Amino acid sequence: MRRLTVRFLVLIALVWAGWWYLATSSVQGRLNVWLEDRRAKGWQAEASNITRSGFPLSITTVIQNMILSNPDAQSSLRVPQITLSSPIYWPGHATVRLPAAPVLIVTPQGTLTVGFDAAQAALRLRPDTTLQLETLGATGSNVTLNLEKGQFIKITGVQADVQQGRTPETYELDLTATGLSLGEAFTGAMMLPTGWPVTFEPVVLDMAVTFDRPWDRRVAKGTRPQPRTVRIDAFSAGFAETGLTADGDFVVDAAGIPTGTLRLRVRKWQGLFDMAVASSTIPPEWAPTVERMLQSMSDIEDTLDLTITTQDGQMRMGFLPLGPAPRLLIR
Repeated sequence: MRRLTVRFLVLIALVWAGWWYLATSSVQGRLNVWLEDRRAKGWQAEASNITRSGFPLSITTVIQNMILSNPDAQSSLRVPQITLSSPIYWPGHATVRLPAAPVLIVTPQGTLTVGFDAAQAALRLRPDTTLQLETLGATGSNVTLNLEKGQFIKITGVQADVQQGRTPETYELDLTATGLSLGEAFTGAMMLPTGWPVTFEPVVLDMAVTFDRPWDRRVAKGTRPQPRTVRIDAFSAGFAETGLTADGDFVVDAAGIPTGTLRLRVRKWQGLFDMAVASSTIPPEWAPTVERMLQSMSDIEDTLDLTITTQDGQMRMGFLPLGPAPRLLIR
């Protein structure tokens, strides 16, 4: 009986090891096929090494020194290391981890270096043939965005969560960023005075987007779902003594043009006004007129309640035209 039990356990171990080997080989194979597909389209797509680990309970793949370069867009991405991990029973529950090493993004506008102490994302796909996105969560600490001219922004901590809503096409987004501060590259580009407050209070966003179809396996073939409705339930941010909250609803047509209303409430608006004047966003010759208008619209606590409407591709605040509305297209 004991000998039979030992043989059975050995058989189970061999089957388990074989399954793990096939699963990790499948992940590596799909990665290599994806890289080869990019190269066939004229990209530079390579990695110095792709290894497997995680036996016996997880499928873990480590990609080292990955380079993706699109010559048509004149852009490239360089990542020192990516670790992909998922439980052996379902690869669609994946976790992506990045080490504390800079990620380099090159665009025609310049080079952006992304740094962090820790960063990871957790992906959950529906376990069926559609592979619909169910949840996506990402966290990062001490995140920095640096341009060639210096630091652009720094965020002490960021957490973003996306969850499929009541319908498969709807996704709810919750975002919280703490300790967001502006770097010298940002303040220099905005021409803000020396000593200007540069740290924001926690930035919080709660919104829902309904697309024309769910995010699923078709995304890998290059077709992106497009937004059809956008609902901002709550947005809040603080800057010095200024506080900003917002909510809104928009319908988006096939060309990406939104129609709807954005409601803003600005507490102690003078700080944002001064920043806009210092950065020449509001031309100096217009500043006295705009300031008097804002003073007439605010209450005794220096709070502004503003409504921005978008219609026929144009934005307006009351009778005041604000220019073309941004197009909401995912390329």
